[in-house]
Amino acid sequence: MLKQISNAELSQILEECPMGLALSDSNRNISWVNDTFEKYLGITAREINGNTIDELPAVLQPLFTSSNIVHLSANSIRDDQWYICSQKLLVDGNTVHYITDVGPLNLLMQERELLKDELREALAIDEVTGMPNKVALFQSLESQISRSRRYNNLLSIVIMQVNDLDQLDETQTANLLLPISQMLNDQVRWADIAGKLNNSDFLLVLPETAGNACKNLSENLAARLEALPVAEGLPANFKVTASFGYSEWSKGDDLTLLMQKARKMLGRKD
Repeated sequence: MLKQISNAELSQILEECPMGLALSDSNRNISWVNDTFEKYLGITAREINGNTIDELPAVLQPLFTSSNIVHLSANSIRDDQWYICSQKLLVDGNTVHYITDVGPLNLLMQERELLKDELREALAIDEVTGMPNKVALFQSLESQISRSRRYNNLLSIVIMQVNDLDQLDETQTANLLLPISQMLNDQVRWADIAGKLNNSDFLLVLPETAGNACKNLSENLAARLEALPVAEGLPANFKVTASFGYSEWSKGDDLTLLMQKARKMLGRKD
């Protein structure tokens, strides 16, 4: 059992409590705040006591009235702050106001979201082929476009659309796409980026490459596709072919325009 504590001891406990505490009467007049509350608000008890809650700066009033998380934006005397606020009505008509600093928790949550984003980026791979997926490809392509805008460097892309995949089931498709991805990885230079856009399309991002070089590359890839061994489980008469579209970056192109130009070429018989 706790020993009876004196008023002085109780006053010291309340003043030094790590939670912000304040007291207001039935007319919303603030009669007392502890040291922690002062620090949170960045103003002294002398400036607060005797005022009504409504006389406080509007940004501070939710600390006395809200039953939720309150965000105080940064200003010249404080950084961004977040508090959990609550109130308790006493039998004598006074109200106790509690505020708890959850800024460190909020920062941890922000760091958690950043880590989740980094994890998503780390997992930006196609499950079947192990190649970069659309998210990773577009991030890389955006970076290369920004580089070309700044330095006017050459940049081209090639879309390779594998034909007739609608004739295959999921297992057969996976058995075919895996050796195709391995072939692409063998053909690209160290600076190039090859990945899988969707079920049938692969994208090659080719820095320092002119558009006229893409035709030769496409013809080479088409020949290598035809030379691939028949994947396990594929129909005996299935032929591995692809359609190609390519485009070279020019001033004014963004990712969408560059992709549209390559898509427009798909299926062209020249």
